[in-house]
Amino acid sequence: MNYEEYAGKSVLLLGKTRSLNGVEFETLLKLHDMSAVKSFYEGVAFIIEGKMMNPLELQESARLYESHEIPIVDIGAIEKWLCGSIEPNRLLMSLKLSRDQDRLVDFLQNPYITDELFFKLLKLYDWQGEGLFDNDENRNVTAAIIGRFYQDLERNHNVQYAMSGLAHLIEKYGNRELITAISELSPIAKELKNPNDRSLSGVLDAMALQSDTPESLLRLLLKERAYLLAHREPLALEEELIALEDETILRSLAHNMTLSPEGADSLEQKYPELIASFYPLDEGRFERLMNFVIPCYDTESTIMGDGSRIEYGMTGDESRMMVIVALASNNTLTASMQERLMEMNNEAIFSSLARNTTLSSEHLETLFALNQYAVELASNTSLSKQYLETLYQSANPEILKALASNTSTPVEILYQLSLDQRTERAVKTNPAFGKHIQTYNLGWN
Repeated sequence: MNYEEYAGKSVLLLGKTRSLNGVEFETLLKLHDMSAVKSFYEGVAFIIEGKMMNPLELQESARLYESHEIPIVDIGAIEKWLCGSIEPNRLLMSLKLSRDQDRLVDFLQNPYITDELFFKLLKLYDWQGEGLFDNDENRNVTAAIIGRFYQDLERNHNVQYAMSGLAHLIEKYGNRELITAISELSPIAKELKNPNDRSLSGVLDAMALQSDTPESLLRLLLKERAYLLAHREPLALEEELIALEDETILRSLAHNMTLSPEGADSLEQKYPELIASFYPLDEGRFERLMNFVIPCYDTESTIMGDGSRIEYGMTGDESRMMVIVALASNNTLTASMQERLMEMNNEAIFSSLARNTTLSSEHLETLFALNQYAVELASNTSLSKQYLETLYQSANPEILKALASNTSTPVEILYQLSLDQRTERAVKTNPAFGKHIQTYNLGWN
């Protein structure tokens, strides 16, 4: 509908406006040489159905619909059109001069203004030295931020009124502009400088882990959240994190696949089994790790990626084998690397390879034929449907549990495993089975 055609006309508003208050609505109408009236006459161009129509207005709307060939539009459609006429600079100047917080909050709750204008308006809001949810106005503004950017809000509308909702917004839908705007809200900016409000921890944690968080903000988070920063992908502030020389942080970095080659080189000597397990391999690194011998110390040990402990008192051959077993679990093994490892004909290496989801189908078939690594293979999402079905015939409870957790296990088998008390829980937590239930709307108790 081209509303511009009705310049110089009157429109009948039944009920109330929704996103614009009455004054703003009439002001914007006047910009288009239109005026709102409260009763119908022959000169009325079209009818607007607003919110909260009283019984008389509902009756009048029905009567006009039946007796007149006149357009009837929803208040949302006309408000969206009118908001396109807002002059941002003029509005911003007016709000700065008037300091009218009520009017500002109305605009922040308006879904029809642009995101660019929304962020500019947000900077004008006075949080009155209180928290994001500490008073009605602050709560409404925080809810407006979440409501504007949180997708599929209809299915989770309560998220607007919880601090966890803001954290989830950042985690799931955050981008550089949104995260920056949230970080500049005075309650959060204050927390970044002087941490003392535990209720904001989840919000700042989400910022630390979000891939779009600006580096300047990550530097503010470094002191309190270095451990989280070591987990984020892509990794940032790598040199600063390594320079902390904190054992827990260094181990986290060694798990991070986005660590730079230089960073991996610096950690390789101290954590060879972690780099072997997780870091993307090239031929040079593979060869070094294949021949790596962990230095022997009397009192130290290290933890493998799978939780097992390596004692440094072991022999050179034993320590080298630990690193090679870790290599066999690496998901970036090339075909030639896989071949090298298979040729070693070692049970521990084969066990690790059997779990590796990138192992070639040929090598998976070889390991399956050995009939020694059924539990490991049952957990491998790359194993063929045929082999998974064969493993299901086993009475071994460990094999069945592995199948119940495997997202590649055929759904027909998962149904059967869901009836077994030993594997019921594993099936319920299997994402593939949950997706199947949701897709076919079957429900799950």
